[in-house]
Amino acid sequence: MKTLILVVVCAFLCSTVLPAHAQTAPAQKPIKLFFEKVYLHTDRQVYTQGDDVWFKAYLVNAQDNHLISTSKSLYTELISPTGNVVNQEMVLMKDGLGIGDFNLSGNLAAGTYRLRAYTNWMRNFGDNFIFEKKLTIVSAQAAPPISKPMPAVIRFFPEGGSLITGVTSVIAVKAETASGEGIAAKGAVYSTSGDTVAHYTTDSLGMGVFTLLPVAGQTYQSKTALNGTQVVIALPQPLNNGFTLKIYRQDTSVYAVVACNEQLVSQLANQNLSLKIRSFGRVTYQQTFQLKSNTAAIQIPVSQLPGGIAAVTLYDAAQKPNCERLLYIEPRDKTSIAFNLDKPSFAPREKISLNISVTGNHGQPVKGNFSVSAVDASLSTADDSNIMSYLMLQSELKGYIKNAARYFDTSNPQRAKQLDLLLLTQGWRDFIWKRLADTTLRIAYIPEQGISLTGLVRDSKHAPIPNANVTLIANAANGRLFGAQTDAKGRYFFDNLLLTGRQKLNLSSKNLKGKATGTLSLDSLTNNYAPVSPGVLYSYVTKPQFNEANTASLVKQVALARQRSLSDTLIRLKDVEVRTPARRQFTDRTVTTFGYKDEVLDVTPADSTYNSLKNYILAKSNQARTSADGNGIAFVSDGRLTPPRIVVDNRDVVFSDNDASDVINQMSNHYFEMPMSAVKKVVIKKLVGGPSLLVQNNEGFAATSAAASASGRASQSRSDMPVMYAIYLTLNPDGINKFKVGATQAEVNGYYEARTFYSPAYEKPQPADKTDARPTLYWLADGSTDAAGKSTVSFYNSDIKTNVRIVIQGISSNGFPLFYTKTYNTR
Repeated sequence: MKTLILVVVCAFLCSTVLPAHAQTAPAQKPIKLFFEKVYLHTDRQVYTQGDDVWFKAYLVNAQDNHLISTSKSLYTELISPTGNVVNQEMVLMKDGLGIGDFNLSGNLAAGTYRLRAYTNWMRNFGDNFIFEKKLTIVSAQAAPPISKPMPAVIRFFPEGGSLITGVTSVIAVKAETASGEGIAAKGAVYSTSGDTVAHYTTDSLGMGVFTLLPVAGQTYQSKTALNGTQVVIALPQPLNNGFTLKIYRQDTSVYAVVACNEQLVSQLANQNLSLKIRSFGRVTYQQTFQLKSNTAAIQIPVSQLPGGIAAVTLYDAAQKPNCERLLYIEPRDKTSIAFNLDKPSFAPREKISLNISVTGNHGQPVKGNFSVSAVDASLSTADDSNIMSYLMLQSELKGYIKNAARYFDTSNPQRAKQLDLLLLTQGWRDFIWKRLADTTLRIAYIPEQGISLTGLVRDSKHAPIPNANVTLIANAANGRLFGAQTDAKGRYFFDNLLLTGRQKLNLSSKNLKGKATGTLSLDSLTNNYAPVSPGVLYSYVTKPQFNEANTASLVKQVALARQRSLSDTLIRLKDVEVRTPARRQFTDRTVTTFGYKDEVLDVTPADSTYNSLKNYILAKSNQARTSADGNGIAFVSDGRLTPPRIVVDNRDVVFSDNDASDVINQMSNHYFEMPMSAVKKVVIKKLVGGPSLLVQNNEGFAATSAAASASGRASQSRSDMPVMYAIYLTLNPDGINKFKVGATQAEVNGYYEARTFYSPAYEKPQPADKTDARPTLYWLADGSTDAAGKSTVSFYNSDIKTNVRIVIQGISSNGFPLFYTKTYNTR
């Protein structure tokens, strides 16, 4: 594939002026097209409310799996079963590596959550390279799940793409529930004449295969027993002319068998067909041939193909693709990581030492970077995906792949057959690199080498002020003083800032004569997060794929761990009486509570773990939802997402339905991104009345006609009147700085400052004053081997007598994913 060169707007560069950094004008620079993948290794997969999620991020070149430093900003999110982002962190990546953690709120609902990670650059390619992983949160207090039969579907995938009359084809079958969970099934295929022409059986993951010779004038359907009912599905319509493509492996060669029916052979006389193989977007093999009969077999030496997933595509004489088939080539230059345990079982609080080694094919030492988790084995399933299965398989296919680790388990004698069956089904005509090649790429996002800050300078009438000189003082940044100039729309821009943790910023604006001018506003640091795609919104369940005994054990372990690590201080909150007036006058409407109950959220010291007011409200409120653009807060009114009004210390933030969406968003986000230290209390009110209802869509807000106001029609029913939500904020003294001409102050969240995992050291056996019940016994995020490929890691057992699973994941210096796991017993 020819190298693609794109010209994009390069990031602004900071140059030193005295002790300051000044912004230069945008420059254009050719950037070679590249692709990134990211993988997150978490300490485990099952958690409870109030628990901690620890993770290590690996950012690699998608075409060779080497660690890559093209992006320094990694956006990580925890998404609830209903699609709300309940926590966000921006992680600083150094040479392709980053670490972070999430604290799970004590009131998060039990269910299946999505852990998502991506760079800004990845967003240019849709969701093709965005990482997602399922995490389970359980609760001993949650209501029992409602079990009901899931509707099932069955699909058929002819090898190569199509059924051709008169040519025998291999057909893969996939039986699954509506949520994508594979299920075992049996079925038969019938022709329109009533003959039974094939039988098939799917395995426990819902996959199977059979052969079929389509006959002219016949169509086919299947009858399958699924969940006690018979499902009838029509097979793809056979084509009168065309090609089939069959791939099989024999010894050191791959054979591609191209076939057509007799009618097409004469039409192809002296025409050149071509077979091309692409691996990670690059053509690695191609051959031109002619069909002398209705079948041709092309032998391809495996030695000419790189390891990993490849797409075999058949092109006709006009270079039009006709068939495509995926195959997997085992990498030849493998690197592995391993460790030894002194014995199979250990005593509580005993020290465990791991002598880790990374070696190549011939036992030579290899450097590598890795992360280690040691957890209660009941909380870390052995068949969960890992960095090897993700980078080599899952990231190349779409859809949920259950038990992905089995395809790379060398002790599994069926893995080659199972992997090929997976590619026949979930890899059918759905190869990432092919989709990218067939799509016109529009580069809208640049690789980030630091944090970008943007904002507006406007006059008293909210008109933009161009050519204003903006100065940013950030004492804890990479530098201290930064300068920029507003454009014709009054916007300023700072780029490549290395801000870590909570930072205080001072901004000032002056005109060309050096006089303070305008009102400054600062966009949110976190408004660059991508909208949440609906995907599969996982249902709320109490203990998904997790039995009651394990749930109770986990809840108890976490509770005991908290007792050990936290003080016994009891924070007592004073009772607060909230009095709400019957009516409230906003700038453009009069509203009333109409009997709806307020949702009162009292902020406690423990809530300082939330990095913004927005994340706090989304986690605590039963009504708040993430807005359609993914950057703010919205509420469901009449089946649609509507933005809330904001009232700060009994004074409403002045905007109305007639304001532009960017104005509304900016004013709202200014408050939603406040630190929790500034907020004392949040009250969410559901109000009725007013002339219009503001509805949010993907392009912003739009005002729609609504019923008459509450004050105009006292007899009107509540269901007939427009509903408005308002967020009432009570701030602490000096909680937020007031705007003033030519200057403003703000607190912003920079790159997340990862916490240090606590691991006790029991040098000598000693009586326990408190039970040590850590569910995660050990977590190491920054492990690495030396020049000899060696490293030593040690930790201590807890008091819990259980099986402990140790998992090591990482990347070697030669770009090979590393994975190793072993289990021992504590008794």
